Amino acid sequence: MIPLKYLLLYNPVSGKGKFKQKIAKIEAIFSAYGQTLDIYESKFQGDLINVSYNKAKDYDVFLVAGGDGTLHEVLNGVMREDFDKRPCISILPYGTANDSAAILGITKNLKKTIVRTLIEKPILVDINQANAHYFIYTLAAGVLTKISYDVSRTKVKKYGYLAYFMAGVKDIFKRYRLHLDITHDHGHVKDEYLLVLALSGNRVGGMFLNKFSKSKLNDGLLEMRLIKTPKLFRVFKVLYFFISFGRKFKQDVHLQSSFYSIKAPEDVVWNTDGEKIDCGDIEIKVHKEAIRMFVSNRRKKKYFY
Repeated sequence: MIPLKYLLLYNPVSGKGKFKQKIAKIEAIFSAYGQTLDIYESKFQGDLINVSYNKAKDYDVFLVAGGDGTLHEVLNGVMREDFDKRPCISILPYGTANDSAAILGITKNLKKTIVRTLIEKPILVDINQANAHYFIYTLAAGVLTKISYDVSRTKVKKYGYLAYFMAGVKDIFKRYRLHLDITHDHGHVKDEYLLVLALSGNRVGGMFLNKFSKSKLNDGLLEMRLIKTPKLFRVFKVLYFFISFGRKFKQDVHLQSSFYSIKAPEDVVWNTDGEKIDCGDIEIKVHKEAIRMFVSNRRKKKYFY
């Protein structure tokens, strides 16, 4: 086996702070395969952005342990580096929300995931960009989209997904009216929307939306659903969208594009991969096959050409 340079980047808060107990086991697996592993513990929220950028050219593989927020930081650091200096990324899902790992078919079985990292080949994955921020699987605004960052870390640590559920019950009854003007590959749309949801894979908020699209993770395109604000039964429409696994209403709009230019009021708040980024106008583009990541064989068949 060719020796490579591996760096484990982990969030000590993710998974109720229990990941640190697994490090000795991880080091033992690397030792058994004749490989060495360096380790870095995140010091504060946002720390891994600069750390991953500064260390990108020095390593072949980053192992990222935590939730979607941890991966979000690492991606935003690595993508600042030139393509040929970006390390491969292996996700070790250990947070409350692990949508990225679920989309890529990454198991929570640490040994299985690490062995895959050591013996299998990674695959090129599209990375999306919204203004100056990079994301892997979702961009959203409107109803239910503030929950991931509005809920305090203390509540998430104490209650887990229940904290998000309680916040969602409150948010679903709020009136969202997003007045958006959107330019894309195939034209232009302008209307008032309740929810804007762009996905690379068919999962968000811990739910699989198998009826949302048949998108791929290496096609250079990002799919977007624009759910119009109804005159009646607003709450029902939102609930039906999720319980029907992302089925499209006749009056809603579904787009597929390599870029989006969106004009929006300043009170429209955008989030990517569950992290709050910007307000108002936003420019979105897809970086086709921008980073190598480790993916399960089943997901390779489903989400890749």
